[in-house]
Amino acid sequence: MAKLELFPVVVPFEYDFTISRHSKRVQPLLIVAYTRDGITGYGETAENAYYQVQLRDLVALLQSMQEFIEQTSFTDPDIWWAQLKHALHEKCKHHSHLLYFALCAVDMALWDWYARKHQKPLYRFWCNEPVPRPETDYTIGIDKPEVMLQKMQAHPWPVYKIKVGTKEDIQILTTIRKHTNARIRIDANAGWSLDQLSTYYPLCRNLQVECIEQPLPAAENALLDGFPVDPALPLMADESCVTENDVITCARYFQGINIKLTKCGGITPALRMIRQARALQLQIMIGSMNESIVGTSVAAHLLPLVDEADLDGPLLLKAPIANGIRYENGKIQYANAPGSGVELLPAIHEYLIPDRIS
Repeated sequence: MAKLELFPVVVPFEYDFTISRHSKRVQPLLIVAYTRDGITGYGETAENAYYQVQLRDLVALLQSMQEFIEQTSFTDPDIWWAQLKHALHEKCKHHSHLLYFALCAVDMALWDWYARKHQKPLYRFWCNEPVPRPETDYTIGIDKPEVMLQKMQAHPWPVYKIKVGTKEDIQILTTIRKHTNARIRIDANAGWSLDQLSTYYPLCRNLQVECIEQPLPAAENALLDGFPVDPALPLMADESCVTENDVITCARYFQGINIKLTKCGGITPALRMIRQARALQLQIMIGSMNESIVGTSVAAHLLPLVDEADLDGPLLLKAPIANGIRYENGKIQYANAPGSGVELLPAIHEYLIPDRIS
């Protein structure tokens, strides 16, 4: 019989994490451990105010699913994902985001367990060799332009994601570009209007910005129809691309998508989204929702399949709760171990609220 353990934690950011719609000092996370046949796999999901998903609801939902998960024999990824989704749907019919966030944590843990059981690193199930992988960016949250510059200079990195969506966006971007030759992406988190996008787009092109992520609210996708896009400065969907059902719609208005395992439901649907996006000739970024090294290590095994990476959660958090991937000047190095390589550290107990649930 299997065993499911839940580790609800709250971890601090190095700096207040501020985007166009909110600011926070800590990140509530739920780490899941699935043990069967003496092998343990790990997964993770995150609390998120935008999607109205709270840590206590994630814990309660997975506690209610514990008996089902422990007594079900999961042997095939596509089958287990459908089994889990159906069972979770019965528990939260009216909150699809909660369903997918919880599903992500368990799907991750099952994949990790499955890979460890077969003595393979995760990426080997979709890529024979660890081909060249994209560098991950380092995110600079919204602050005064001079403070954002200080944060950037304190963390030398080959590529930055700059959060925007303020009255000082022009000053922010010009200040940062003046002081670095690093690659720059920007993310408005749906904080711009179409007029602002039209105004800022030429400036971004002149400043050699690589991409603009989610300029408008998701409900305003149609306003992007016909917007003149330079191939060198694509628009990337984030809030507009939540699950695999959104990919084909995003292809009408964006040139790329940011796939986040937490919001789409885990590795299993992310693989389908990647295949679909490739068929639609979309650029693909693997992103994160400030997960710790646990969830980020799982997501990083998709890097051989994508174009860009936004997997800097562990760099933004001050929480040495596990071992897993390593960062080397933008490059992500896998652990020399099967599965994700994640192993929890005793320090995780410092961040538990209030105690481990099992």
